[in-house]
Amino acid sequence: MVGSDQRPILATIDNKIPKARWQFRFDKRWFEQEGFAEAIRQGWQDNGVTEEANVVDRIRKCCHEISQWRHNNKPYGKERIADLQKALEEIQNDDSQLFTTTSPDDFTTILEGIPEVIREADNAILRRPVSEEEVRAALFLMNPEKAPGPDGMTALFFQRSWPLIKTDILGLINDFMISGVFDERLNMTNICLIPKTERPTRMTELRPISLCNVGYKIISKVLCERLKTVLSHLILETQSAFVPGRLISDNILIAQEMIHGLQTNKSCKGKYMAVKTDMSKAYDRVEWQFVEATMRKMGFGERWVQWIMCCIRSVKYKVLINGQPRGKIVPNRGLRQGDPLSPYIFILCTEVLISNLKRAESGKELTGLKVARASPPVSHLLFADDSLFFYKATVEESGVLLKILQSYECASGQKKNFDKSSIQFGHTMESQARSEIHQILGIHKVGGVGNYLGIPESLGDAKTKIFSFLIDRQQKRINGWTSKVLSKEGKEVMVKSVLSAMPTHVMSCFRLPKGVTNKLTSAVANFWWSTNSQTRGMHWLAWRKLCRHKTDGGLGFRVIEDFNTALLAKQLWRLMDNSDSLFAKVFKGRYYRNSTPLDPIRSYSPSYEWQSIVSARPLVYKGLIKRVGSGSSISVWYDPWISDSRPRPAICKGINYYPHLTVNQLINSQTSTWNRPLLRQLFESEEVTRITSIPVAPGHKQDAWGWYFTPTGRYTVKSGYSMLQELSEEGALPVFGPDVRKLQYNPGR
Repeated sequence: MVGSDQRPILATIDNKIPKARWQFRFDKRWFEQEGFAEAIRQGWQDNGVTEEANVVDRIRKCCHEISQWRHNNKPYGKERIADLQKALEEIQNDDSQLFTTTSPDDFTTILEGIPEVIREADNAILRRPVSEEEVRAALFLMNPEKAPGPDGMTALFFQRSWPLIKTDILGLINDFMISGVFDERLNMTNICLIPKTERPTRMTELRPISLCNVGYKIISKVLCERLKTVLSHLILETQSAFVPGRLISDNILIAQEMIHGLQTNKSCKGKYMAVKTDMSKAYDRVEWQFVEATMRKMGFGERWVQWIMCCIRSVKYKVLINGQPRGKIVPNRGLRQGDPLSPYIFILCTEVLISNLKRAESGKELTGLKVARASPPVSHLLFADDSLFFYKATVEESGVLLKILQSYECASGQKKNFDKSSIQFGHTMESQARSEIHQILGIHKVGGVGNYLGIPESLGDAKTKIFSFLIDRQQKRINGWTSKVLSKEGKEVMVKSVLSAMPTHVMSCFRLPKGVTNKLTSAVANFWWSTNSQTRGMHWLAWRKLCRHKTDGGLGFRVIEDFNTALLAKQLWRLMDNSDSLFAKVFKGRYYRNSTPLDPIRSYSPSYEWQSIVSARPLVYKGLIKRVGSGSSISVWYDPWISDSRPRPAICKGINYYPHLTVNQLINSQTSTWNRPLLRQLFESEEVTRITSIPVAPGHKQDAWGWYFTPTGRYTVKSGYSMLQELSEEGALPVFGPDVRKLQYNPGR
């Protein structure tokens, strides 16, 4: 072919273009792939390679085997991408199926035992007009830097821009409360899949967290704050989650006492069992029809039900894959983890399960566990989706429990997670009966070796070994930080906000053994002084001195043993202050039925949690003061009722001729004032001044214990810890001079 009259070109057209031969290149990523090490071994030690073969021959054969392995396994490339895309599509399909309703329609039987507990006054509070102060308070309760929803705006934008946007936000909420609907774009939600394990392989090992728009969350938060005002008489005492005034430690301590009774009480260990159940994807399976029917049965007003159901039903999802929203899911069931409303709606639904259990107990079909004659029977403890049941270990009661659980699952959409469910029997329970109950309930895992609400289910004799998981968890966190790149300021933040807080959950319920606290303290001290992860560094100052307050020359780190004591003193105080709680009733019936938790009464085979709580008595004693009401129960010479540097009894002037004198005898009953002539006869002038400064309550008000070191008279962990620090520093040299951290000094001069 001629292309030019000046420069002729000769071209050959061939329909087969020869491909360049692929040149082998080793890729370090192959080491992470399954079967690669075996391919290397086969290539290097192949039978076709003679013993006399040199290294070059072996490398060539090894390259061939690796190429063959690569062809068969496709560790990356188009095929791998296609496989991953297929897996992602399966994830989206799984999510779609998870949010698909089973269409339950008849709730008559399951809701039969639900009383109408919402009063007209409650409904008036719930449906009242919204105010600017209420909306602002709801907005500023949010974490300003939490992950944003699909619109990309965090709560910080709304909080900083509040003066500009408040009129429009208030208008949005008012329109919603009048019409019962809002713009559907407001409730678009991204699902972020958070791994529960290091290498998740199943959808059940991923936790779907919903990222909602802040505009919607303001509406949801307003409704939440209103709902919380009626929860205390709506949710029974066996549920502790999300109810103001109730703590997770209540469930932990009661559960531990029940299990201790199951193991040691002669009347329990051969007759009863503890059944732990966990619901799989509990929030995501909640049926909307069930939520609506439950609220109506409880007595919620029509407008409130309309608001809640609009928040639940108007949601649409997209799944975040590599940070990008993909697909579109239109659910017809489920509550969102990330929506402020969801926890409260969930515990309302759980009341249906509790009402059916209570009805079976009233009919003598189920029998709860009593750890002592004076203690109330406890049949169930629930905290969100974690449930613990205590019943007689019989075939009949197991069948009743199974029937109730199945009915609840069918109506609510819940599904038991058998991998996390277990049964624990008393030690003397016959093996034949155990096998029958395992078979009936379909739960084959034996309890006592797992955790309940983050605490080991059974506490044996080796407490140091049981609580060693705290040491491992702390060390793992420290190993994840690089000491070399952290400044002292950064380390201080890490120690105070992370390392000191990690064991708090356990220390709120149990006294940690000395061996555990020493290792926890040592690990924190080594982290503070080290310059790299391999050395412990030079400890230039005793750790106890670094734990002093900054005004006393320290850095304000926590002394773990003292903080443990302060936390346990809180439980002791709650036993005194909340005597009507289930927590107090169980322990009072077992350990101090005719006295108070402050009285040192010996008991047979006390549990470790009780021993831990009463170990804080010395701290509580030092801060207790008897507040004068009528004064009839206060001993003048023995009870701490005088305000001084610490509470103390009154000090007599001269010889005490009235050893049984009570405070009411120092008060003029007709005028309700102090009898000053009698006071001057018994006490020095300074003591008289202290006594007369105490106000006298008119009438017959009861005397009451109070905590001296807080304005409210209630114990706080902070005040208890501060008091322990003061006691430990008594006798130490005082710090003189100004605080060096506040000196105005220019280092350049």
